[in-house]
Amino acid sequence: MTDTIEIPQPAGKVGSIGCWIAWAAATIFVAYQLATQNSIAGMQASMEKDLGLAEWEISIVSASFLFVYAVMQVPAGMLLDRYRPRLLLPPMAIGVAAAALMLSAATGFWSAVAARALMGIFAAFAFPGAGLVARRRLPVAQFAIAMGLIDMAFGFGGWIGLTGVEFLMQWQSWRAVMVDLAIIGGIVAVLCFVCISNTTARGNVATESARSRSMIQSMREVLGVRQVRLAAVTAGTLMAVLFGFGGLWDVPLQQAFGYSHGEAVTLNGWIFIGAAIMPPIVGWAADRWRIRRPILMGGMVFALIAALAILLVPGHGPQWQPTLMLLALGLGIGTCVLTFPIACDAVDPANVGAAIGVVNAAGLLSAAMFQIVPGAIFAAIGSQSLLIMQVVLAIFVVGLLIGLWATWQMDRCPRTSKA
Repeated sequence: MTDTIEIPQPAGKVGSIGCWIAWAAATIFVAYQLATQNSIAGMQASMEKDLGLAEWEISIVSASFLFVYAVMQVPAGMLLDRYRPRLLLPPMAIGVAAAALMLSAATGFWSAVAARALMGIFAAFAFPGAGLVARRRLPVAQFAIAMGLIDMAFGFGGWIGLTGVEFLMQWQSWRAVMVDLAIIGGIVAVLCFVCISNTTARGNVATESARSRSMIQSMREVLGVRQVRLAAVTAGTLMAVLFGFGGLWDVPLQQAFGYSHGEAVTLNGWIFIGAAIMPPIVGWAADRWRIRRPILMGGMVFALIAALAILLVPGHGPQWQPTLMLLALGLGIGTCVLTFPIACDAVDPANVGAAIGVVNAAGLLSAAMFQIVPGAIFAAIGSQSLLIMQVVLAIFVVGLLIGLWATWQMDRCPRTSKA
């Protein structure tokens, strides 16, 4: 690789208006991706009836997206390192739209699984793509807050996928809603194509460097960095609590404490509110004071204390008490966003996309595992009494302790990245 690289009309210097517009377009893709992913929750009953699916079959249709999406994170990140978000994000948005259209035409179980899995393949490029746009086009000193805002958009997209689809289902069939999402995907693709122009000089250098090495070499380099491995462990434990406990097991726990299903669902929502509020706040603080690990440590401790209180405080009284505890848990989980800049600061600029993919994949795979394991234990024991649930769900506390240890082991004074 030569020291001087010809730059064909770059979008402008780092941090220019054009760079921020490109970042915004990529972030919109992230929100669209999660809205499409979560749409199945609002149309589950209609899909079951229309396609003649059993409850276990619709759960597999839903999970087929998440599994493929998680597995594809690392390959997507490495491809983005080499072929740039500008070239890959528009066709991937079209791919998500096409998969939504394919799902709208599904005739049974296998066609629905294939459409959701295909959707997961294309959607896997959204989050690492937005992160890579932020890393290559925005000032490094603003990377954490950019990731925080991407994370907030991720949460907002999930909310749109639930509430928006439920609203549309009052007038449309689930198939028509999927066609709507396909049309929106086409608009997102055009937006990415128009707004994500040629990268900066810094991005060109990173791209050429990535292309000079094989994907296997890049994978070895990323996994060989201790800071990346520790960030992946921390992200895995926090995302397990968010999507395993918050996404599945908190509602039955609150019901075991005596709340109705509706009250339990409302209470559970405060975890996700906290997890959406916190990322831009901690991102700003991390950039403002040039620190990452201490803030993440504080978030881990905060989440650990909140999790213990949720499990152990007997006879939850007025609803404001569990509301505060669940909100506190979400706020602690929200600091997870700092695992991405921690990992990116530690790797070569050519491997930033791969690093984001590794951390995100670890979190998603851990979340899937922690949704399954408690259910298997409950089935083996044959009981879901309050005491049994408190004991079994303590695995999330153990997970947070592991994450706290991993965060403590991170470098206290990591090198300043030039990525």
